[in-house]
Amino acid sequence: MYFLFSAFLGGNFTMIPVVLSINQLVLSRELSAPGELRRRIEDALEYREDAQERADQSVAPVLPGSFLRFLHETTEARTEELRESVANNTDDRLQERVETFADNVLTDVKTVLRTLDTEPVQIFAVIKVTLGTNHAQQLREINRIEVEFDEYLTDDQRNLFGEIRTNFIQIDVARKYFRTVYVKKELSHLSRIILYVGVPAELLSAVVLVVYGGVKTTPLVAGWLDVLVPIVLTAGFRPFAVLFSFVLRLSLVAQHNASVAPFTASDEEHQF
Repeated sequence: MYFLFSAFLGGNFTMIPVVLSINQLVLSRELSAPGELRRRIEDALEYREDAQERADQSVAPVLPGSFLRFLHETTEARTEELRESVANNTDDRLQERVETFADNVLTDVKTVLRTLDTEPVQIFAVIKVTLGTNHAQQLREINRIEVEFDEYLTDDQRNLFGEIRTNFIQIDVARKYFRTVYVKKELSHLSRIILYVGVPAELLSAVVLVVYGGVKTTPLVAGWLDVLVPIVLTAGFRPFAVLFSFVLRLSLVAQHNASVAPFTASDEEHQF
């Protein structure tokens, strides 16, 4: 037990500063000059205004969940318009392809909206609802329909395909941005929790080592070990447990958001 608590003391003493240093290195990227900060804010405003303009609305929501809903509802409306526009087309193959495409898109949209209705309004709910979302295949299907049925498509239908394509890109940008915000939030939280659990663990490990050193000279000390050792064992493992839970969650999010539209990863790469 003496050597075990010595390992706790040395291991946590090494792990805690390393984790904090890496977190601070990642978070230090937020420290920028006024010009760079202004440029980033202007880019975000331009993205938001573009989403509002394409949805024909004057104001878009500011909360992540509401904004994601806003983008998917816009995509749903444009997809319904596209399906109605080809309902009377003379080419049956075009109607069938668009109908299949629309069903696929609307199924994804309804899944996201239903999840947003049942999940609490938190940024992790937004991340979780888009973990399995990837519009690369749908973007490819748009290109295939446009190429194969170019002579049958009207200008309005081409515009609708273009708007749906842009909506897919906007959704992907939104989920990537919210993932970035989530990772920064989690790293900040991890730094604080590691300090909360790591410092007491170090102090308790040091106390137990002192207690074990006095066992042979102080008979009363041995009786305290039955109470003290389980408590300190739990405290000693807590920094590792906290780090494990955060890294597991963050790595899962990163794994499912690694690809960027219009490219996608295979299903096997999304498995453990």
